[in-house]
Amino acid sequence: MKRFIVPMLTAAAMLLFGQTVYAYTMPGDADGNGKVESRDAAVVLHCIADGNISDFGEERRRAMDITYDGSVDVYDAVAILKLLDRPPIAENEIITDFSALKSAVKNNKQTIYVKGRIECSARLDLQTANSGVSVIGLKDENGQDAVLDFAKLRDSLTSKGEKGVGIYIKGSEYTLENLIIQNAGDCGVRVKGTDAGNSVFRNCVFRYNNNSGVSVTAGGHDNSFYNCDSYRNGDIVQNGGDDADGFSVKLAAAGKNYFYNCRAWENSDDGWDSFRKSGETGMPEIDYIECLAWNNGNIKVFTGEYDYEQGLPLDKNLLYVQAILKNDPDFESKYNARSISEWPKVNMQLFGITKGYTELYATWGGNPNGYKFGSANSGSDEYRYIENCIAFCHIGSEVKGKAKGFDQNSANGLLYDMKNILAFDNVVNINMDIMTPKTVSGVVWAFDKAAALDGKSYSEAKGSLNVSEPSNKAELKTKVYAYRDMICDHVYNDMIPGEKICDVFE
Repeated sequence: MKRFIVPMLTAAAMLLFGQTVYAYTMPGDADGNGKVESRDAAVVLHCIADGNISDFGEERRRAMDITYDGSVDVYDAVAILKLLDRPPIAENEIITDFSALKSAVKNNKQTIYVKGRIECSARLDLQTANSGVSVIGLKDENGQDAVLDFAKLRDSLTSKGEKGVGIYIKGSEYTLENLIIQNAGDCGVRVKGTDAGNSVFRNCVFRYNNNSGVSVTAGGHDNSFYNCDSYRNGDIVQNGGDDADGFSVKLAAAGKNYFYNCRAWENSDDGWDSFRKSGETGMPEIDYIECLAWNNGNIKVFTGEYDYEQGLPLDKNLLYVQAILKNDPDFESKYNARSISEWPKVNMQLFGITKGYTELYATWGGNPNGYKFGSANSGSDEYRYIENCIAFCHIGSEVKGKAKGFDQNSANGLLYDMKNILAFDNVVNINMDIMTPKTVSGVVWAFDKAAALDGKSYSEAKGSLNVSEPSNKAELKTKVYAYRDMICDHVYNDMIPGEKICDVFE
């Protein structure tokens, strides 16, 4: 069911706008009527004057904070008016090639519009402090979103490493919006260094990169992700799948990093990872709100076998599938006819490294967790906020077996607040017994543990959590899997899902 919020307006504001029930789902829509209009700027100003913004629910504050700086002020009203006053985009302002994109970034052009599929032959470095630069994708005539494809860069590399990153953010206050970022030789996006932060990622997809979809590390701080998907990122050639997460906020990331309505799925390692090494500064705060993680760490996703077993179309973006097609041009016809008796065993080549099917299985290191909240070196100097999050279908890798939905990863004393989680079809649904809850509210649902592929039996580690099994398990599964399929249908057709809430919590 849809969630509605009753606004806490003064009597004057109520009389002025005549609204009694609101749904705040769109940035800038301060009055909750589903549109962004000039009157929304007036609502913001009235609310500031009334001085009761701290009483509003999180959804309303988020809708009003269109500058994404964590506060609602006059700058948000100005930003709404600027958004409405934005002139039509001239055709000669739209970038469709990488050379023009590099030039616009180098010159710090404030708003850069891109369209179509842009083949990127080099790393795109964003390194200006307080840049205010926005790179915004536009849909083409077929309704498909802009793609930044780094395959040319990836295939030119003779060794692994950061030179293969797609977009390397060393500066601050960048905005990436409505973009599909794919096929990088390393992470799709890396935010790194103490000078790198306060960037916003809105309606982006990170996929088929050869490390994490997104990496925030080594002092990168205070980044916000809204309605982003990170899927099928895998370091399967160079590392056997053991380091590529959907969203990696780890290894001395800093500040507060915020995820709203993001989805991490079918990556070779974790959905979200916030691993901390010994001696490193902790990740002070990471927020996960309305987020989902599913089927991470599954080696069969990356060989193509998972899709075949599930009756899904052949994914020709996968490196192993590309190697099969190169070896057997008729493979796609056999795949579609479902006439394959034994999966092809071929070699992949990347970065001067060759890896075959047997070696891939023998060395697979994917450690599948939906949300990995910390490590043995995490403690009470770190904090996680978790609200309305779901983890499902983590079945274990061929090697490690113990796949978890929500995982502490030995984060002794790590502090968290939590409101509503759902976990099912994971080998271990919830593993959080040594984390320290400040508050837990709503529901903590878990059911239908999956069988570990190594044949072992793994127990839950729930700690002080009051875990219950909902009465409508079948209904919840049906709803969540339908949501998953809807997201997949979007991204497989180069269409960004944007804000899509899997609304299973009342």
